Amino acid sequence: VKLALLLKGIEHEDLPQDLGNKSKLLLESNPVHKKVPVLIHKGKPIAESAIIVHYIDEVWPGTSPLLPQDAFLRAQHRFWTDFFDKKAKGASMGHSGSVDEVLNEEFIQDCLLLEGALAELGDEEEGPFFGGASMSFLEPSTVWIPALEQVVGLKPASQEQCPRLHKLFGAVTEHPSAKVALPQIEKLKEFTQARLVSK
Repeated sequence: VKLALLLKGIEHEDLPQDLGNKSKLLLESNPVHKKVPVLIHKGKPIAESAIIVHYIDEVWPGTSPLLPQDAFLRAQHRFWTDFFDKKAKGASMGHSGSVDEVLNEEFIQDCLLLEGALAELGDEEEGPFFGGASMSFLEPSTVWIPALEQVVGLKPASQEQCPRLHKLFGAVTEHPSAKVALPQIEKLKEFTQARLVSK
C-alpha cells in the first residue's frame, strides 16, 4: 500500500501501529480482521492490502497505473497477486520458523510459476517489471520473496532457475519509491512474529 501511494505521488500520513497493543483507531477502522494496513480516505476506512491497492489505482488512475488497461491482462495480474498472497506468502506465515524440505520445495515451485508469469506478462525489452518499464499491481506482493529467507528461513529459487524474477527483485530494491516504502528485515521479522502470535 505504501509503495502504491508513493508510486502515484499521493500525499499521505503514516500512522504506525503496535501490533501487540492495537490502537482504537485501527480496531474501529478494521473491526472484522483487526489488521494493518488500513487506508482512511475522506474519513472512510478501506482494509486489506490488495483491496486498498485496487482502490488507490481506481481513485487516482491518471498517475502510474498499477493495472493494465486490457481487461484480460488486469485479470491475470489479479490472479497472480492472489496466488502469491494465498500460497507463497500465506504458507510462509503459517509456521513458527522451522522450514522442512517439502515446504521449501513448494516455495521454489511457486517461484518457478511466478517466473513463468513474469515471462508471459512482462516485456523484458521494455523493463524488468510485470508491467515492463513500470511497476505494476504485482510488485508490491512479490517484494516479500527475497526477504523470506532471512525472515522465516524459506529459500527462493536460485538465480539460475529464475533469472527474470531475480532481475525483478534487484530492480524493485533499487527503485526510489521502494527504498522508502519497503520495511527493513528486522521490521518484517517483528511483523511475522506478531502475526504468528495472533493466530
